[in-house]
Amino acid sequence: MYLHYIVIFDSKTNTMNIRLPKDEDINIANGEDIARIMRKILLRQNRLHPKKEYFWTIGLSAGNDIDYIELVSFGKISLDKIEPVDVLSFAVSKKCTKIVICHNKTKGNLQPSRSAQKLTYKILQGAKTLNILLLDHIIICENEEYFSFGDSKAFPKEGDF
Repeated sequence: MYLHYIVIFDSKTNTMNIRLPKDEDINIANGEDIARIMRKILLRQNRLHPKKEYFWTIGLSAGNDIDYIELVSFGKISLDKIEPVDVLSFAVSKKCTKIVICHNKTKGNLQPSRSAQKLTYKILQGAKTLNILLLDHIIICENEEYFSFGDSKAFPKEGDF
């Protein structure tokens, strides 16, 4: 499937909004679907800004179609500095009840860092309060590999920290 999308970058606020056309049927069944879509977006971004890190939130409809893809942060990302409100505010404003979070690693191994696990747990807890389901956290590496918290059933629990 060829993915069409529109990238709108606001240089005043340093924000990027990625929009999929309404006629594009992007239905998500698993982490591989998100990784495939986000890798295409990442490849385009890497041509513009090589070696940058990106952190996205993806909102899904009740039928698991993509409603939005929003860039939460980019540059040299510290996952410790991203707060659940940064991710969940998009879902609340778009009235999405399901989300996926995704970020890339420019180097290092594919396994989630302690920071990635802690952030995932914090977002899980915040989402639960808002009746939003965090379906997955995808980590994409340069070598075409990805890690899916959802597919590998590796969501962190309270006792993990």
